[in-house]
Amino acid sequence: MTEWNDEELMAELTAAVEEETAVSDRRRAAARAAFTWRTVDAELAELLHDSALDAGAAVRSGPGDAGGPRMLSFRRSAVTLEVEVDGDEVLGEVVEDGGSETGPATVTLQRPGADDRTVETNASGFFRFSDVGPGSVRFVVSRAGWSLTTPWATI
Repeated sequence: MTEWNDEELMAELTAAVEEETAVSDRRRAAARAAFTWRTVDAELAELLHDSALDAGAAVRSGPGDAGGPRMLSFRRSAVTLEVEVDGDEVLGEVVEDGGSETGPATVTLQRPGADDRTVETNASGFFRFSDVGPGSVRFVVSRAGWSLTTPWATI
């Protein structure tokens, strides 16, 4: 280990600060992305219910063979997202406890390797996505003052 006097240490620190501009944009983006993971558990909505996981559902039918629509329910803080998957349609409702709505919420359907699809809820919090094929999805719901991101689910 190198021992420095105060002047040498200050010179070394000055050189390190001046090198800050040499950090690539790619490394800066990676550092910011890694930093955001510190609160990922607190930011993700909790899966409250999945009708595909109901007792016996997996025994009686396979994916896509169910007799009715699949129901998913997510919650984060005072916001609940109810989703119904029926064939290639996804219907949903955003419910905020306390009724402190400030207008429609924005709902984004995300899929790996595909463009995001975004719709606004109506005045009652309902939304619809059509032509949604099977595969992994997650929803990001936002309104002034809060957002909700669901974990990935396979529909």
